[in-house]
Amino acid sequence: MRSMPAAFFLACSWFWCIGGFFPVLLQQEFGRIAFLCFLILNVAGATLFGFVWSKDARQRFLERHRLPAQFFSVLVIGYHCIFMAWLSTLLHDPTPLIAFAGVTAACTALRQHLNRLAIVLFAVTASLFVFAWTGIDAGTAAVPLSGPQPFTHQILPLALGFLLAPYFDLTFHRAHADSANPRLTFLLGFGVLFLALLGGMYLATPVFALLLTAGSLTGSGLQAVVAILVLQTGFTTAAHLREVQATRWSRARFALPAIGVVVTLSALHLAIGQLMPAMTAPAGELVYRGFVFLIGVLFPVILLFGGMTRQALLVMAFLTPCYTLGFLIGGDLAPFLSVAMAGLTVAFWLRRRAATAGQHWTPPAPRPGGESPT
Repeated sequence: MRSMPAAFFLACSWFWCIGGFFPVLLQQEFGRIAFLCFLILNVAGATLFGFVWSKDARQRFLERHRLPAQFFSVLVIGYHCIFMAWLSTLLHDPTPLIAFAGVTAACTALRQHLNRLAIVLFAVTASLFVFAWTGIDAGTAAVPLSGPQPFTHQILPLALGFLLAPYFDLTFHRAHADSANPRLTFLLGFGVLFLALLGGMYLATPVFALLLTAGSLTGSGLQAVVAILVLQTGFTTAAHLREVQATRWSRARFALPAIGVVVTLSALHLAIGQLMPAMTAPAGELVYRGFVFLIGVLFPVILLFGGMTRQALLVMAFLTPCYTLGFLIGGDLAPFLSVAMAGLTVAFWLRRRAATAGQHWTPPAPRPGGESPT
């Protein structure tokens, strides 16, 4: 029973604006098969976190990668604000953004009790999914925007992101440290509870898809999915705020630039909504995909190449245009994602080969008289 509150916390802290919205974009572009891959890789990657770490190994990881892990939290916090601003713009209603700020503030005030609060949040979310399902009818059937596209090139990028990015989630590290049985906590949290939330998402995706086209906050189903997003993103934002509250990111010289980026992108969404309403959805989706790119590529590359090394930067320089063409634009350019995965594999193999050669190399023995051979 001691593992249950932390398991609820994990499920709710991971069901954010990726678990609660990315499936909409995947299904519209690729059909139902994309959701199945998303579910398997997402659940597997998050669950494995509880099985791969020992206490000492986790501490060593944090000592080496503390700054990128903190940046992971900052990125989640910042983009949630931008996402809710976009959502309010899509619906022509400030309520989602205001409610998100209120939920975040309330959860932050109760940050010492987030594990128990997560149990209540999970129950409320499950109830809201029921309301969302009642809003599904023939008029809300999910229809791909331009016909299903081949999904083959997206599978490995999804695997890269969902299997490796969780290593940098400080809420995972906190739950692992607080749990008496991390394996059980992560198995229950993701293999059962989070899986149940994604099951609700699968059934309610037609209503979530209305966020892109409804233009107003009307209908019980649409109001239910907005409430789910407000509650879950507010909770997750508060959980990550707790992780960075006493770090360098709470200082003005780090916090102010981050706030500036958030305000700028949020204002951009609002401006586009006023000046070019037809571009509100595609412009917001482009920013959203850019956020998913950072989560799914930047952090795995940092992990695979030992930090922000010169080799990691070169790999990112190669992957960025490939992902821009294959993921941000997509369509006929999707094969660039496979090019990206092939290049990443070669770079990682070369790094491993160089490391192995360095381990086996021994300096030549000095010659008599103390001189080394030339």
